[in-house]
Amino acid sequence: MKRKIYGFDDGMSDIRKMLPEIRQALEENAGDKIYAFVFFEDRIDKTVLTSQTETVTQSYDRGIILRIFAGDRNFEYSTNILDTGFLIDKAKALRIKALEYLSNKKIKNAYTPKKWEEENINSLHHFMKNQMPEEVDEKTWVDFGTPYDEDNRMNFNISRMASYARDTRNMLLEISKGCLSQARVRLKQDIRTKIFIDRYKNMSQTLLVSNIFFSAVTPKGIDSVLSRGGLCGFELGDDISSKDLEELVELAVRLDNAEHLVPGRYKIITGPDVTGVIAHEAFGHTQEGDTCRLGRSCAPGLKKNGVKVGNDMATIINNAALFDMGGLGYGQNGSHFFDDEGQLARPQIILDKGYLSTPMNDLLNSQLGDMNGPAPCQSNGKRESWRRPLIPRQTNTYFTPGDGTKEELIKMVDYGFVAEYAYGGMEDPKGMGLTAGTRFLEEIKDGKLT
Repeated sequence: MKRKIYGFDDGMSDIRKMLPEIRQALEENAGDKIYAFVFFEDRIDKTVLTSQTETVTQSYDRGIILRIFAGDRNFEYSTNILDTGFLIDKAKALRIKALEYLSNKKIKNAYTPKKWEEENINSLHHFMKNQMPEEVDEKTWVDFGTPYDEDNRMNFNISRMASYARDTRNMLLEISKGCLSQARVRLKQDIRTKIFIDRYKNMSQTLLVSNIFFSAVTPKGIDSVLSRGGLCGFELGDDISSKDLEELVELAVRLDNAEHLVPGRYKIITGPDVTGVIAHEAFGHTQEGDTCRLGRSCAPGLKKNGVKVGNDMATIINNAALFDMGGLGYGQNGSHFFDDEGQLARPQIILDKGYLSTPMNDLLNSQLGDMNGPAPCQSNGKRESWRRPLIPRQTNTYFTPGDGTKEELIKMVDYGFVAEYAYGGMEDPKGMGLTAGTRFLEEIKDGKLT
C-alpha cells in the first residue's frame, strides 16, 4: 500500500491569500473589544447506489463565513460570493453592527485567542503533531490532511466506484443462489476542505471520508448489513473478501428464520457499536453546552460539577482526534483536526469514573459565564455546513475499556442476549429517556451463546 496525505489543494490558494484581508477588515480599529475570524468551506460529494437500478450523484458546494464574537453574542455573515471587495464591505458592516451592540454593554473581558506558542502542541495526537511545521507563527500556513492509498483506483473516480458496486452486488447475488430478493451496494466519498484564519492562526484541514455499505435482503424483507467507513480512501474495503460476502448472505438467511423476542426485561451485553450509541445518547447529548446552559438537560452543568451518576468503571471520552482506533488503521467519521471555530482537537473526559465533568462547549457557551464563570472551550463548535449555524455538539463519544472480555461477560449470564450491531438511537436530554437500537440479538443460556 502506497500511503500519501491528501492535503490542501493549491487550486484554493488564491482564495486563501485574500482571507487575511477580510479578517483584518472585521477587526480594524476595534482594538481588543471584539474577536473575529474567517472560515471557508469547500465540499465535494460522490455517491453510488446500486440495487435493481443504479444511482450516481455528485455535488459540489463552497462558502465563506465571517464571524465576530462581541462579549456575549456572535455576529455572522455567510455567503458563496467570493469577491474580495464584496466581502470587505460585508466585514465592515458586520464590525459596525457588533461595535454598536457593545456600546450599550459593559463587557469586562474581551476574548483573546491563543497564539501558537500558547498551544500545548505536545498534548495533540501524534498524527497532528507530525503534520505541524517546526516553526510556526500567525503567517504560517498550517495544513492538516488525511492519509490514503494512492494506488487504490477507486479513490476520487466515480466511474470506478460504480463498476465496483455493480461487480460486488452481482457477486452477492451469485453467492446467494436465489435465497435473496435484493442486494444493495452503496459507496460514498466526501472531500471536505476547511480554512480557518484569525489574528494568530492560518490553518486548513482536508478530511477525506469514505464509506462502503453492503446489504443482503431476504424475500421477507429482512436484511443483513456489512459496512466500513472513516477518514481514509477506499482502501478500507481491501480486506472485504468473498468469505465476508458469504457470511453476510448466511446471516440474512439466519435472520429470516430467527425467532421474535418475547417482550420483557433481560440481561443484555452490548458490543462496542451499541455501547457507543448509549454513550452518545445518554451522556453525549446531555453534556452539550447549550443544552445544559439553557436548562434543557437533566445534567447539572457546571453549577454542580462532579455529581456521581455512574459506577467506578464508567468513564466516557469525547474525542475529535480519533485518527486510529480499534486496530482499524484509519480515523473515525466524527474526527477532525480543528473545529469550525479553530479549536484544536483533543480528547475530553465527560464522565470520569462515574462523576460528571464539564459540558462540551463552543466559544459562546464557554464565555457566557452563567455556569459559574467561563468554562473550558473545546473542539466542539460544529456546523452541518457553511449554510447552517454553529452549535456545540459531540464528536466521537465512547466508553474507555473495561477489565473483562466478551467471553468472560457471557459466562456471567444465566439467560440473556448479546447486542452487537447498532440500529439507531434517540434521546430526551431533559426527560432522561433514550433508545439504543440493535439489528438483532444473540441468545445466551447458561453462560453460552446458543
